[in-house]
Amino acid sequence: MHKKIQLLLGLLSALVLTGAGCIQFVNTAQGPMGVFRSADAGETWVAKSTLLTAQGVRSLSGAKVYKIYTDPSDPKALYMGTRGQGLFYSYDNGDTWNATAALANKYIYALAVDPRDKCTIYVSDGQHIFKTTDCQRNFDLLFSEERTTQRFVALAVDTTDSKIIYGAQLGGDVFRSRDGGQSWRIIKRFGFELRHLVADPFNPNRLYAAAYNQGLYRSDDGGENWVNAGNGFEKFNDSLSFNRFVLNTAQKDSLFWISKYGILRSDNAGASWSEIKLLTPPGSVNIYGFAFNPRNPNELYYTGTILGDNNKNVRSTLYKSVDGGVNWVTRKLPTNTIPVDLVTSRENSKLLFLGFTVLD
Repeated sequence: MHKKIQLLLGLLSALVLTGAGCIQFVNTAQGPMGVFRSADAGETWVAKSTLLTAQGVRSLSGAKVYKIYTDPSDPKALYMGTRGQGLFYSYDNGDTWNATAALANKYIYALAVDPRDKCTIYVSDGQHIFKTTDCQRNFDLLFSEERTTQRFVALAVDTTDSKIIYGAQLGGDVFRSRDGGQSWRIIKRFGFELRHLVADPFNPNRLYAAAYNQGLYRSDDGGENWVNAGNGFEKFNDSLSFNRFVLNTAQKDSLFWISKYGILRSDNAGASWSEIKLLTPPGSVNIYGFAFNPRNPNELYYTGTILGDNNKNVRSTLYKSVDGGVNWVTRKLPTNTIPVDLVTSRENSKLLFLGFTVLD
């Protein structure tokens, strides 16, 4: 029996807090949404919106992307979590997409793929945690949160033991399962708002938890004890108001912190932080998308967005550096909706994926 427990911040803050609903695909005067792909390191972009269904081909140009997830073992696999429109997946670098029927019309807050088995995936719609072991043909309900004020916002699978799963809630509780999700217990109550929980692929016992307005915390013993990993954030105005935390999977102990201030980098697991100089002055734009080339961590990308009245009249630009942020170039983006998540391909360093959304 599955156990029951009384259960990014600019734009991502709004996305986390709005909740889920039954949202239909609609056209928007602001332009197309969904996922766009660049095959030339951000120079040009093409919409990747082909949705295969039993009734024929549909378009995902109205999909309100919340986050794009990659597969640790399959570089061509992508998962698109949306705001109230469910989960979609692609096994061909976004050329075609399929809908996950069991999660239709759900708000996808979190997803984690087992690094040893691409067909084992954990997904949360906030209130529940689901698991599939057959590449999304069937889903089992693992966990139901009965506290209406709480929701899961992050999931992580241990990098060496696939039976160990972690979950983080918006209210600050960190959960752990040692049996593949059959049972769970709370291992830490932070007492403040968590946004990210990341397992370190270089250290199987290490976790990072990112909290809005509270900074970054690190555990080196599987979540039992935590230390401050945001030393020095106070030197950078509004750096605690963050949009994204990114672990550099190409370099041990290398971290990126994307905030209202700008982009900070640590190369010692959070013991100290330094500023990456940007073309955009601190606080002048909203940085929702950030990525690096996994084959060359000095190749950096970020999106700078200015929101007009009522989040309309969106102006966004892509910024790219090939020397670790010493110099930057700008590139035009393909739509005037909000770029919310940017990921790079591990297999092809020129391949980028950018998800777009609008706020209702």
